[in-house]
Amino acid sequence: MNSTGQHICRECGVICADESGRWVHPEPWRTVRSRRICDQPHPLREATPQEAKRGGIQLIRRDRWMKEEQLKQLVVAEKSRVEVAIVGYYQLHPSAHEHPRGWGYLASDGHYGFGATTTRRRFDGPGELAAEARALFWALRKLVPAYRVSLVTDYPEIADLVNAWRAGDVTAVPPGYDRSDRPSGREAKLMYVAPRVHQYADLVTVRVVEDYAGTALGRGADELSLIGWQWAAGETSKVEAQERALATASRLLDVKPVLVARIDKSHDGNEAAVSEESPEEQGLPPASESDHNMLNDSSPPRRKHLLNGRRVRISDLIDADLLKPGDELFFQQRIGEDPHQAVVTERGRLRLPDGREFTTPSRAGATVAKRRAVAGWSAWQVGRTGPTLHRLRLKLLQDVANEVSTDQETPQEEAEAVRRRFATLEAARAEAESGNPRSIAVREFIGLWGLEDRDRMTTAQIEADLANHGLATSPDFRAVSLDRSVRIVTPSEHEENETAMGGFGGIVTTSTDDVNEESVDIGLTLDNLFPHKMSLVSVSPSATFEEAITAMQINDYSQVAVLANSHTLHGSVSWESIAAARHRDPQASFSDAIDRRARDRVFDYDTRLLDVLGTLQQHGFIFVRDDQRKISGIVTAADVVRKYDETATPFFLIGEIDQELRQLIVNTFDEETVRQACIAARLTFRSLDTMSIGQYQAVLDNATCWEQLGWPLDRRVFIARLDELRKVRNNVMHFNPDPVRPSEVAKLRTFLSLIRRYSGR
Repeated sequence: MNSTGQHICRECGVICADESGRWVHPEPWRTVRSRRICDQPHPLREATPQEAKRGGIQLIRRDRWMKEEQLKQLVVAEKSRVEVAIVGYYQLHPSAHEHPRGWGYLASDGHYGFGATTTRRRFDGPGELAAEARALFWALRKLVPAYRVSLVTDYPEIADLVNAWRAGDVTAVPPGYDRSDRPSGREAKLMYVAPRVHQYADLVTVRVVEDYAGTALGRGADELSLIGWQWAAGETSKVEAQERALATASRLLDVKPVLVARIDKSHDGNEAAVSEESPEEQGLPPASESDHNMLNDSSPPRRKHLLNGRRVRISDLIDADLLKPGDELFFQQRIGEDPHQAVVTERGRLRLPDGREFTTPSRAGATVAKRRAVAGWSAWQVGRTGPTLHRLRLKLLQDVANEVSTDQETPQEEAEAVRRRFATLEAARAEAESGNPRSIAVREFIGLWGLEDRDRMTTAQIEADLANHGLATSPDFRAVSLDRSVRIVTPSEHEENETAMGGFGGIVTTSTDDVNEESVDIGLTLDNLFPHKMSLVSVSPSATFEEAITAMQINDYSQVAVLANSHTLHGSVSWESIAAARHRDPQASFSDAIDRRARDRVFDYDTRLLDVLGTLQQHGFIFVRDDQRKISGIVTAADVVRKYDETATPFFLIGEIDQELRQLIVNTFDEETVRQACIAARLTFRSLDTMSIGQYQAVLDNATCWEQLGWPLDRRVFIARLDELRKVRNNVMHFNPDPVRPSEVAKLRTFLSLIRRYSGR
């Protein structure tokens, strides 16, 4: 798409355009972005080509970075009185992703936190209030019930909210706040913390101040919220934000920034903690699981996250004593030339001789080599003869794998899966380095992680594990069908392929050293639309009418490709082009029937379907090019309809199950019974009309409610199947590109019939 005339909407961040003097959200974005789109668009700035292609600005990850420290001199005993100031900051930023918000809190015992967040909609409550509610959540979650907490805020609404929770109204929320469960299935943040405040109401008080400037805590929280906002707006990096936040807290509390473990080990473990959260994760799990996830990354028993979805960083090597600040690194780009040099900093960065610093070895390597991409972990080595950073990374991963194997808290099955995956990836790297990369079906490949299909969270984990082993897949395992084979390759092989093809040329592999260390959404691609074993039917440019007609009839096709070789498309021949050629000239040759305009309709295998729907609608078919630049298939409008049917059937079945369950609950229970069942399951409840499948499950899993229902069925078996179908529902509603398996569709049909049978419908 061309960004000419297309702008970013100030209200929702989706593409808008001027039509007859009126700004509107054009198709397909009105449909594709329907959950995010506003009613009255106003232009903010002209869209970039990438934004025009995506349909809007990219969402940043909520609370992507939250750092909490403790300052040694301020350690206080458990149940001591602690005062904490909370502040939210909100302001539009013309160049930022959506509408950035920052939040911060600073406590008198040295605890502090800050974070960056953004809105998906233009209004989800007043901006500053929403940000301050975020600070409220993290402060309460960290400090209660360990201490007697006195909250300080300049928002009367926040004070009213906390007092309502203390009094027992755990459904109270700020205006505009969505209390329902998030798409991940987790509770909304405030709905998670409200019962805790009510349970420990005698430990929590709140007071309202007119101005934060009069106290060190207030000024500190205010500065922390601004740091968070600047991070959200892209004005500072997360490492810089972390350092500034620590400096701010220590300066305003007049103590040195010395990190120590907290006295109460049973509550949150080590004090230094990082919370990274995806856009779907708007709530938190129960405290035991969440506290488990927020432990210090350097604590040995908790390092197994490096084997389960987090990329190894330079700072991890420093924490493991495999690398030290001040170590010199060398990158020998060409034999006979002086090597490039860098120094490891205390912040876990690589500093070049000119003073520039980089968070990833690959970005540093690409900069000094003046190349678009460099496999930095393999390129940089410690000293002139020492190990590469990749070898140190593998040493760390091997140590963590051994820890998991001997950790008594880790189930034996999980430990065995870790060992097997580690061994498989190492063997695959050895094969790739020897020039014989392993080929494996995507279905078998993701099975190494115990997966049967791909969603956003699981593919991010796979990408991180591949990166940690210095591997990639070609083609990208996310962009092809489950039965397609991919090669597990090293970045060096990938770079050679790019050079041979004259640049990137549409070849896409999973990124091994992306500077932002984030998974990029792929979505439904062209390769997902046709079976991988289906060979492309084609004829040569010198073919005859009879040959082309026979090829179409014997395969029941409406068109065939005209190929000189597997990489060169001359055009296409169809019933329409043959009829048109002979209509113009009864003596027309086969060459006259070739539609050469089809050469302009060749797209790479990883192209998103949404990006070519207009072309498909206009011409009826397009050609697809694989990762080796070969013309590999045709996608027709019929393929899109088939994919729609494949997705729509379970979608409609889920919708019918939802309606039946809601009607069952409405006809059987009164609203107060449903509310109490949800509260007992730690779920929020707004009304019978807005219930989610998680709330249905909570009600029907309640022993009293099940007895009142009176069905002669086993409750545990029924709920287990409902929970299983809830996961299917999440995959469908999150537009997982992998089709719902026929066995799961059958379960949906059977469960729907069961509900109707016993509810008398």
